[in-house]
Amino acid sequence: MEKVLKKEILLTVEEAMNQALGKFQISSPSKKTQKLLDKVARKFSSRIRSEVKKQTRKTERILKEATGKTKAKKKEKVVVLD
Repeated sequence: MEKVLKKEILLTVEEAMNQALGKFQISSPSKKTQKLLDKVARKFSSRIRSEVKKQTRKTERILKEATGKTKAKKKEKVVVLD
């Protein structure tokens, strides 16, 4: 699975938000609105990144189990009492 950089996600989210503003015919948002959009875009992109990481780990684990490349479990010591 291809790695996804946090910056790529952030740029994509910001682009989508700017397109949404364009649909509402807002050419340039106020400073408060722009600051809020930046904050929301950062939080949203970090959550997306964490979800992508989870899915990547899950996929890798499934592939390892399917190919049989998991670590061997340690054998338990057995003590025989007379």
